[in-house]
Amino acid sequence: MINKYLFFRFPTIKSWVARLTYDLVSFWDTDKYNVFMNYGFARHQHEQGHAPLDLDEHDEPHRYPIQLYHHVAKSVDWKDKDVLEVSSGRGGGAHFLMRHFKPNSYKGLDFSTRAIKFCQSHYKLDGLSFEHGNAEELSFADHSFDLVMNVEASLYYPSIEKFFNHVARVLRPNGYFLYTDLRYSEKVSEWKAELNKIGLKLIKEEEITDNVLRAMELDQERRVWIIRKYIPRIFHKPFYDFIGLDPDAPLERKPHLNDRKYWYFVFQKV
Repeated sequence: MINKYLFFRFPTIKSWVARLTYDLVSFWDTDKYNVFMNYGFARHQHEQGHAPLDLDEHDEPHRYPIQLYHHVAKSVDWKDKDVLEVSSGRGGGAHFLMRHFKPNSYKGLDFSTRAIKFCQSHYKLDGLSFEHGNAEELSFADHSFDLVMNVEASLYYPSIEKFFNHVARVLRPNGYFLYTDLRYSEKVSEWKAELNKIGLKLIKEEEITDNVLRAMELDQERRVWIIRKYIPRIFHKPFYDFIGLDPDAPLERKPHLNDRKYWYFVFQKV
């Protein structure tokens, strides 16, 4: 309840805490394993298209976070496109999408200088680049990109309106905004109202809460291993909570989203 209160009333603090958390992961992860930090995505067996992605050996440990990126990206054509991912984190999603969807260019932008330095040294692909920047103050010229991606990051922005307005500005005509994130249940309507204000055409919306929870459950053992391997013991409980696990029984109890709903959107600038 305290975390929820702080989340609603002090947006600048929530942004600062998120940035500190990601910087600490970059500091502690000395063997460069943690290149994804989203909750993931998995189909249930009764759903159409429930078969898992065919991944190579290098990508397999990150299956569920990769499947979230793939689900967000697959609805549009990436050929010859210039792509911006806002809040690209440690770059795992950018690297995967550049290899598998092969756009003309892919630029990852993040507020964490430590994450950007990691990405610049870790990934070497033609057309893939990373730079430091603020989601609420995008410095790119109008009509710079065909696709803008944002994956599980905007919930930490102090001013979501500024971010949405910049997305609409930097998109080229007929460009797409590919977007997925979560909000507390009572804030979903307000969130969608803000999205409707930016003047982009809604092409697709889908609640994927159950798919995210399914991925968290299937990936639970690996996520606990990550905490125990990389995070100092004194910080275990807050990090378990941060990734949706019970701090007192991270392996025994199912993951949770703390009464938050997860949605996926595709918008087009027409």
